[in-house]
Amino acid sequence: MRIKQTDLLDWTTRVFQHLNVRDEDAALIARYLVDVDLRGIVSHGTRQLRRYVPEFRDGLINTHPDIKILSASETSARLDGDGGAGYLVARRAVDTACDKALENGIALATTCNHGHVGSEGIYARRAIERGLVSWCVAGGAGWGKPKEAGATVWDAMKAPPMCFGIPVSEGPPLVADMNANFFHGVDHAASALEDYPKAVFASLGMKFISTLLGGLLAGSIEQTGRTYRGASRGFLFVAIDPAEIGNANAFKVEVTRIIRQSRELAPIPGTDSAELPGSREWQREQDWARDGIPIPEVHMEILEGVEEDTGVKLPTVHPE
Repeated sequence: MRIKQTDLLDWTTRVFQHLNVRDEDAALIARYLVDVDLRGIVSHGTRQLRRYVPEFRDGLINTHPDIKILSASETSARLDGDGGAGYLVARRAVDTACDKALENGIALATTCNHGHVGSEGIYARRAIERGLVSWCVAGGAGWGKPKEAGATVWDAMKAPPMCFGIPVSEGPPLVADMNANFFHGVDHAASALEDYPKAVFASLGMKFISTLLGGLLAGSIEQTGRTYRGASRGFLFVAIDPAEIGNANAFKVEVTRIIRQSRELAPIPGTDSAELPGSREWQREQDWARDGIPIPEVHMEILEGVEEDTGVKLPTVHPE
């Protein structure tokens, strides 16, 4: 089954409007979710509606946030999301950091008091459009020691994201959008120790880094008051202008060459093509914008549940 991206975008926008989200905010969040679907990142596109609908409906997230700048300098900005959707304050933070990086070479923006920011590749690509390198993390604020029986150090942190973005002169950029948690629970991590000990401990370290920087430093260090219980996230974004270091155009041309020639090599055994982080997503965006977004059965069930919950009728689904 496939749904045209324009149809899915319109429907998703109307779902958020039904939940009393401002029209411009509904359109922005919907655009980001459908863009993620276009890239084939199945976990963070419109499947997330099963989570966002009850958050907005039940008052866990503010539908009309008044985003504020808490502090700013030539190379930094700190924003309060006023309990709203993370996408809204994260976009403003990213744009602010990019503006400052283009003026000063490097900039940092952090956010607090908001909901889920979604796929961090959204923000890396926004910086890439402006020719900037970026790095970002996000995490939950207000950490507490796990109380479950048998909890281990692995359970101390959950599954925070981390992303790096590098611009190119043409073709697919490098976007390493990842979950810091490489394993599905402590049992999976424990079983991987024998064959992949470095990966287990690297993942453990990355889980702490993302949460301590995105959740604690960005999200909760001031312990700002939270009217909305779902606004428990933080986000940290760094933007770098390659021109601060050298010839930005030459850098992007060389990155393009390296990516192109690397993709000309044989694929990793067991895979069907030689891809780098971001290249497969780049190709899907083009193909699926033309052909429609594939909607597997489990995804369709989620969308049908949203339709039933909100009364917003789904668009036409086309067979493969």
